[in-house]
Amino acid sequence: MIYFDYSATTPVNDTVLETFVKASKELFYNPNSLYPEAKKTSDLIEKTSERIKAHLHLPNHEVIYLSGASEANNLAIKGVAYKNQTLGKHLIMSPFEHSSVSACFGYLQKQGFLVDVVKTLNNGLVDLDDLKSLMREDTILVSICGVSSELGIVQPIEEISQIVHQYPNATFHSDMTQAIGKTAVKLDFVDLISMSAHKIYGLKGIGALFRRENVKMIPLIHGGKSTSKLRSGTPPTPLILSLEKAIDIATSELPKNYITLQKYHNLLLFGLEDLPGVSVNSPLGSIPHITNISVMAMQAKDMQAYLAENDVYVSTQTACSSDDSRSEVVYRLTKSETKARTSIRISLSHLTTVEEIERLVDLIRAVAI
Repeated sequence: MIYFDYSATTPVNDTVLETFVKASKELFYNPNSLYPEAKKTSDLIEKTSERIKAHLHLPNHEVIYLSGASEANNLAIKGVAYKNQTLGKHLIMSPFEHSSVSACFGYLQKQGFLVDVVKTLNNGLVDLDDLKSLMREDTILVSICGVSSELGIVQPIEEISQIVHQYPNATFHSDMTQAIGKTAVKLDFVDLISMSAHKIYGLKGIGALFRRENVKMIPLIHGGKSTSKLRSGTPPTPLILSLEKAIDIATSELPKNYITLQKYHNLLLFGLEDLPGVSVNSPLGSIPHITNISVMAMQAKDMQAYLAENDVYVSTQTACSSDDSRSEVVYRLTKSETKARTSIRISLSHLTTVEEIERLVDLIRAVAI
C-alpha cells in the first residue's frame, strides 16, 4: 500500500503513542478531583499547556483542549459571534476554508448574521485591498485559514491580521490545521488558532484552540469544571500529553522535514510536467506537502478508484467535504469545470519514498491523454 493522503490523517508517531499509553496507565485520575494524585495530574496538565505554548511561541494565549480542529473551528466562530453580536453581526471568511469553517458561517447566516467572502487573486491569495473594503465597524470576526487543505495555498496571515486589528470589535481566527508543524508560520498575532493532533502524527480525538487572553467568547459545551471555562468535560490527560509530544516533535523536526518534502514535491512535479492532459492546480508558493492536480481524462472518483486498485491512495477533496463530484475550491481558483471535476489531492510526508512517487507518476502516465 502506498499512501498519499497525509493531509487527511497521519499514522501516529511511536513516541507519541508511548506517551499516551504510559499516561493512560499511570495518570488515570480525574484532574478535577481534589485528592493529591488528581491534583498532581492537574498540575501536570498546566505544565504541559505551558510547554505547548512555548513550542508555538504563544505566551499570551490560553490552550483550550477539544476533540479536534472541527470542534475548535466551531467554538471559535460561534463562540465569538454569539458573544459579540451586540457589537455587530458582520463576518468575513475566505473561499478556501475547510468545511467545518464554511458550514459555521452558513449556519450563522441563517441566524441573521451577515457574511462576506473576501476575493482572492489569481494565485489564490487573499486580495488584501478587497479585505480592507469589506471591513466595517460592525465586523466582529474574520476567519481565514493559514494553509488551504485542498490546494496548499499559504495565506499572508500577518498582513491580514494587521488589517483586521485596525477594527477594535473584530477578532481574527485562523484554522492552522495544515500549517502547524508543517511550515514556518508566526502565530502570535492571530487571536484564535485551531489545530488537530492527527494531522501531525498524533492521536485522533484531541485538538486545541489557542485563544488570545483578551478575546471574548462563549462556550458551546456547558457542564462541569475543566481546564478552561470555555470547554467543559473531564480533561483527557493522556491525549493532552500526547498532543504536546506530537507538537514538540513536529516543530523541532520541521526544518529537516520541510527540506525533504520540498525534494519530494519537486520530484513529483518533474514527473508530471510533460504528461498530456495533466494540470497542477496548486499555485506556486503552496506548501510542498499538498499538490492538487487534474488528470483531464478521468473523473476524480474514477481516478481515485483506479489508483486504489493499484494500492495507491489519494483523495479527491478534503476528507470532510461533501460527496459532490466537483471540487468547489478548485473551481473557484481555476474557473474550470473540467479541472474541478477531475482534481485529486496528493499529500506527501517525510515518510514518503522516491519509489512511491515514481510509482504514482507511472500510474498517472498510463491514463494521461
